[in-house]
Amino acid sequence: MSYLPPEPKPCPCGSGKESWWMYDCYGIELDRVCESCEDSKRKRYTPETFTGYRHLTDEPIEPEDY
Repeated sequence: MSYLPPEPKPCPCGSGKESWWMYDCYGIELDRVCESCEDSKRKRYTPETFTGYRHLTDEPIEPEDY
């Protein structure tokens, strides 16, 4: 049995161009994009969506006994 790659799908933006999945930093599918709409769809998300959240803190997690 031979493997056939899936046929290209047109972008839902209406451009008619071939689309692909745009992923977040954890590999979760966000939206189908093409070269025409990728930038505008990427702007819907915060930069941390693609780079990960890197907030360092020195606050205690557990409540302190008073």
